[in-house]
Amino acid sequence: MKTPPQQKTYERAVRLHNRAARCQSAGEPIRPEKLYLRSLALKEQIFGPNHLEVAVTLNNLGLYYKTLGRLPEARTAYMRSLPIMEKELGGSDTQVGDLLYNLAQLLKKEADELEQRSRMIHEAAVEASSGLWREKAVIRQELAAFDLEIGQSKIHRFGVFAAGPIPAAGRIIEYTGERVSRRYWAPRCAGRTYLCNLDKYWCLDGSIGGSGAELINHCCEPNCKFLRESGRVWVVSLRAIDPGEELLLDYNFRKEFGIVRCYCGAPSCRGTINRR
Repeated sequence: MKTPPQQKTYERAVRLHNRAARCQSAGEPIRPEKLYLRSLALKEQIFGPNHLEVAVTLNNLGLYYKTLGRLPEARTAYMRSLPIMEKELGGSDTQVGDLLYNLAQLLKKEADELEQRSRMIHEAAVEASSGLWREKAVIRQELAAFDLEIGQSKIHRFGVFAAGPIPAAGRIIEYTGERVSRRYWAPRCAGRTYLCNLDKYWCLDGSIGGSGAELINHCCEPNCKFLRESGRVWVVSLRAIDPGEELLLDYNFRKEFGIVRCYCGAPSCRGTINRR
């Protein structure tokens, strides 16, 4: 006897969900999201967006995002799942209680991040008013092909700005720094944003011997990119850049070293500096 097509689709959705849960338990950083989203799409196709099966996958997806530190996405998944579970199971069901607890923990973590960001903004304001940042922020003009200057950034503390026009595809400045092997990448990644991959084995730590290119801020809609060539790294313009415009790069941090929140303000901001 043949299995009805809808039943086959449901069984496939369940297999995808269970495989995602196993990958998540094994600590895999990438596969669970793809599997959960595929399962979710199939369940929504069969049952619609407000079914308990959909809520279960949303809840697991929220847990996955929370583990990775992708809090806004976790909150969205939880908030979609909660009203469905409350309607289908009742407000006193233990699954609803567990979901509420997870959501409460997530909101606390978001509040802690907001407090930390507030402190950083105020510390940066004090640093800017004192002029101390000018001692730390230096462009090595001998390594730059165009005139650059340091100034206060709307994105984060201070940044690098074009002091004159820069054409598209211009090699603006070389990214320099201490060469660090793959063995020491992870320890240096904690709390730093000055590491730039040179190849699969080496990276450059711009905080030691940097050219000033390490001060270029991240943005999800960059006007520059990295060009790696012959064992060196250049910052290259993606388009023409006007005088006074801030240089911006997409850092594309690896997720394995922790999620870093993004506040670049670009219309297409993905919420994290990490790559998708």
